[in-house]
Amino acid sequence: MNENFSRSLIAILSILLCIVVFPAGCGRKAAPVPPGQVKPPVVDDLSSSIDGDMIELAWTIPDEEGKVASGLGGFIVYMSKTSLSESDCKGCPVLFKKIADIPIKEKDINKKITYRETMEKGYRYIYKVTVYTKTGASGKDSNYIELDH
Repeated sequence: MNENFSRSLIAILSILLCIVVFPAGCGRKAAPVPPGQVKPPVVDDLSSSIDGDMIELAWTIPDEEGKVASGLGGFIVYMSKTSLSESDCKGCPVLFKKIADIPIKEKDINKKITYRETMEKGYRYIYKVTVYTKTGASGKDSNYIELDH
């Protein structure tokens, strides 16, 4: 009888140990990251010019060590538009909306990329651009362009 009791006790303790140890996992929990995926470079020279109600954003294709990074797919242009009559909220998050997806074409490699849009009067605009790769990886935000119109 003692032998059966010992086996039962070992089985129960083994099951309890599994219940306690395995859910703990390896520690830190985070979103999965695909292996070997390289983040694209950042657009760091976003600039703008205004002609009446038209804004033109311009930037160069970011490079790595003096040459254009291979595998870049294009750019996403984002805009935040808030009424000038709204109070300025320091520290509040800026809500951006995707306004354009500009694919990179072979002919664009050594040229400035541009995007034009008509602005309405009475609004504060903030623009930013991100790079994405042909495999879908997104880069970090460019510098911001902020203006009141």
